[in-house]
Amino acid sequence: MKLHDQDQIRRIFEEVYPDNVRSGDLSAYADMYTEDALWMPPNGIDRCGIPDILEGFAGSIADKDIDPIFTAEEIEVKGDSGYVIGISLATIRPKDGSPSTQIKYRALWLMQKDGDRWKIARQIWNVKP
Repeated sequence: MKLHDQDQIRRIFEEVYPDNVRSGDLSAYADMYTEDALWMPPNGIDRCGIPDILEGFAGSIADKDIDPIFTAEEIEVKGDSGYVIGISLATIRPKDGSPSTQIKYRALWLMQKDGDRWKIARQIWNVKP
């Protein structure tokens, strides 16, 4: 079971989350989080709960498209809790036509099992050189 749970967390981290960021689908983005999730971006205010997280996410994509590639480096599961640590290389494309940039992030997510689905309970990331 542990390997199955680790595979589910890896899929959320490396596939589902990046797809939802690329699409900008707020409903799909919200569905990845627990009701009391905490979203802690670099250089921004912490957001708590799905409505607050959606406000932060919508603001972050309002003037740019983000194309992230996530790679999980460590995944651990203990019962209905787990975590994933990894790297994201995000291509940022400003909607005003300015040149694209790439930013590397280090991410730590605490995951919580909700029924048969894993959801993000705590999401912390920072910019790396």
